Amino acid sequence: MKMTDYFRNVVPEKHPGIKLEWVKSVINAPMSKSIQSDNRIVLWGKIPEAEDRILRVVLLEDGETIHNAFFDRSFLKKHKQGETL
Repeated sequence: MKMTDYFRNVVPEKHPGIKLEWVKSVINAPMSKSIQSDNRIVLWGKIPEAEDRILRVVLLEDGETIHNAFFDRSFLKKHKQGETL
């Protein structure tokens, strides 16, 4: 599994509770997917072990390299309002 230096070094400090197994589960079975303007791929998935919080995973444009992961508190609100993700 490929990871950016940012994911390896910064994400664990900024978001210490996020487990790699959760990131993998979102990549394997996302509940939603979007492409950012910079062509990075954004995936969202519900994490039952984290009180059903929504994990946002950002992959580089190659679709394989993990760049970022964090709990997205605004996902459900935006999803309910029908906003484009």
